[in-house]
Amino acid sequence: MARRERDGLTKTAEGLGAALGHVAARLEAWKKERDDMTAAIHRILRAGHGILEDLGSAPIAGVRARVRKGKGGRPKGYKMSDETKKKLRAAWKRRKAAMKDGNTANG
Repeated sequence: MARRERDGLTKTAEGLGAALGHVAARLEAWKKERDDMTAAIHRILRAGHGILEDLGSAPIAGVRARVRKGKGGRPKGYKMSDETKKKLRAAWKRRKAAMKDGNTANG
């Protein structure tokens, strides 16, 4: 009886090892595909910059991919004091008045 249990455990372990090996191989293939796609995008971007330079356009400085660090805003369940609410409301009213008058910082 003990031999059967050991054989069953051995087969289970072999099956788990094979499954993990399969998952590892798929993960490696995915990583390689991802790296290939990244390299292709970089080649396209370099070619695009080259074309822009050939057309006489200045290279675009400081263009980088934006990395999203997380969801902005207040955390869920955040309780704001009445004083803070009044300050935010007053700031909003000032911004709306400035936009109405045409005194915006952007334009």
